[in-house]
Parts: sequence; structure tokens; C-alpha cells
Amino acid sequence: MTYHRLLCFICLLSATPAAAQWQAGQVYREYHWVTPADHNEAFLRVGGRYGYAAQPGKLPADLQDGADLLLPHDLDLTGATRAEVTVEKVMSHEDSRNLTLSVNGYAPIAIGEPTSIPDTATEYMYHTDLTVPVPLTQLGTGRGVRFRLALDSTQRWGWPQNVLYDIAFRIYYAPASAPENDVRVVVDGPVDSLQRLTVVNASGARAVDYVFVGRGVDWSGRGTPQRTHWQTHRGAPHHTPGSSRDGATGFAVTWDTGWLPDQDDFGVQARVLRADGKYVVTPVTAGLRLAPRPYRVVLANSGPAPRNWVTRSGEFQQTISLPEPVATAEAYRLHWTSWSPCYSNGLFLNGHLVWSRTDDCYVYATHAPTYTGHALPYLQDGKNTVRTALTPLMRGQMVHGMEVQWPGVQLLVRYGR
Repeated sequence: MTYHRLLCFICLLSATPAAAQWQAGQVYREYHWVTPADHNEAFLRVGGRYGYAAQPGKLPADLQDGADLLLPHDLDLTGATRAEVTVEKVMSHEDSRNLTLSVNGYAPIAIGEPTSIPDTATEYMYHTDLTVPVPLTQLGTGRGVRFRLALDSTQRWGWPQNVLYDIAFRIYYAPASAPENDVRVVVDGPVDSLQRLTVVNASGARAVDYVFVGRGVDWSGRGTPQRTHWQTHRGAPHHTPGSSRDGATGFAVTWDTGWLPDQDDFGVQARVLRADGKYVVTPVTAGLRLAPRPYRVVLANSGPAPRNWVTRSGEFQQTISLPEPVATAEAYRLHWTSWSPCYSNGLFLNGHLVWSRTDDCYVYATHAPTYTGHALPYLQDGKNTVRTALTPLMRGQMVHGMEVQWPGVQLLVRYGR
């Protein structure tokens, strides 16, 4: 077996997604494949009867050629050290298995399942990003990149499907050296509820995206509160401290930390888009503390989300445990991500209806309703239960149902001092 074929074989067997960017000093370019903004669907279907491969010509000719997807960018491989691809993936139909990526006709690369979700991950609804390495040799000259995405053709009710919102090709180069390593995020004093973030030594840069490094609500679909909180939707930063293109202000953003959980030590980081079109990742500005505030915020401990949380299939519930009494609670927030929330039939907290369908059908949505006043007594000490009701038949027919994505519902509680 040649080295080239052995390398491809190893790629196919590798089912553990690799760690993506956000290592200080990394330098890379990023190229995104997304459906057109004016397309009737904001996502790509892979697998099944409506998958893109089964519908030649559904997408514009510069994005699709039969079963091939066309990357509408030429890749800069000069000085490249490695490459990877990140997919923003929705499980969509449970028991859809073995998503693979083939680049320029090479052997398929297994994308794998999220390692943070219990076995078997294909039994859970989730929306997350997954990253796999791609050998530079597979990218050829970097011009005219073609790729395919495929699923196993079997699924328990005959319709395998994943939904992808973004496919990002990332090309890495030699790590940054001085003075680029001097670019850093500036935070003056303790962090206020509306905190100004800027960067220094970023002369000539075009844009800055900030991230939070610490404990907070996880919007990435991993269910890990303590992490580098970075995720994108259709290639754009999503639920982050902010982004700026205004170099005259030091790329200033105002970060709303009013509901950031109490913690003694956290940090911020950024990626800076340089004038040459490459990103450089700053070191973490660590050791940050919250300024004194007249309340405390606690992130409760959510139990595992149920398997296949799709409201057309039945009622589902999840337990959330509060670590301290609710007597001094002033407000609380529920956080979750969903797909097609218009087909919800309500979300209940300890038997009380606290949310009903308010959003569009067949879309990704994030939810963060805040509750005060008469809704405070709905909380109870210790164990709390959130539940979704069964989506009823409409005109005698089953409809899609809301999908609640892993890790399910997360709860923040604000307590008075």
C-alpha cells in the first residue's frame, strides 16, 4: 500500500473530530461554503430523498455540479503547514450515521460524532461544529476545489439526513512571531456589566472577533460550561462577546456580562483579521474578575438531555438541580437551542407553562427567555423539571415537531445579595 493510500485509509478510520482554532499564535485563512442568502433554505441537506446529491441543479452552478459541491474560493496554499474542514452540523434525523467528506475525488474522511454526547450520539438531537484534518495533498493547487458529503444509506425509518449550515476550509501557516504576538485584548479593571473590549498592537488589521474563556451557558452544542465559547452560524460568530471592524476605536465592542455566572477567574481572547486576509489568534487575557454587583448569578446543573428530543414523538423532560435555596431569587433565564420551534407545544417548568411556540418553521433558533415576578415561584429548591408537551396532529396529520438540541435546557438564576 502506498503512503498516499495509507494516509487516506487512516483518514477514513479516524472518527474523532480534531480540535479547531483558538490556540494562541495560530495563523490561518478561512474559506466558507454556505447556501446563498436568498436561497429558499438556509442550509444544506445531506442524505435521503431531499439531499443535495439527489437534486442536481437545486443550487447555483457555481456551488454544485451534480454530486459535487464547489468551493467558490481559491485556497492560498503558499507556506501552508496543514488544513482542516469544519462543518456546522444538525443531526436532523436520529440514526443517521457515518457522515463523510471527500475532497477532489480522494477517499472519504469520516467526520465522526461529538465526543461530548453519550453513546450512541446518533440517537440525540444536536447542533454543533465538527472539525477533521484534511491532508494538504488532497487540496491540489488550491484552485477549483470540489468536495462531496455523504451519509450511510440506512436509517431506521428510511430517511437518513443531516443538515449543514456551513462548511469551512481552514488553511494554517507558520505561527505568528513578534510583533504579531504582541496583539492582545485589553480589559481595564474588574469586568462591568457592560464591559468595553479592545485590542492593542493591531495596526492595519481589518476586523476582530472576541471570545469568552470561562464558565457560562454553552451555545456550541457540546454541553461544556467551562470552555472557550466560540461558535458560528452560517460562518458568522454567534453568541460571542462581539465583533468589530472599526480600527479607529481599537476594534471596541461592548460585552454584556449582566448574566455571566459568578466566577473568580476567567479570560477573553480574540482572532484578528490582518490586512493580508489571514487571522492571527491572540493570547488569552486571563485572571479577570467581575466588578462588584448587587446580585449573584448561578448556572444550575442540568441533567442529561433525553434521547431524540423531538416533540412530535412524545413528551420529554430533563432535570435541573439548583445548588442553593430559591428564597432570594430575583430572576431566572432558560436557555436552549432548537430546530423548527414553531411546531412546539409549549415548555413547562415544574408543571407551569413558561414558553410556547413563537418562532418560524424549519429554522435553527436560540432561546433565552427571562422570568421575574409571578414566575419566580415556579422555581423550587433542589430538583427542577423542564418538560415539553407532545406536538398535536394538525388537520389529522403529523407535523415536524420542535427539536431540542443537546445539551437541552440550561438555567441561570439571579440571586439578591
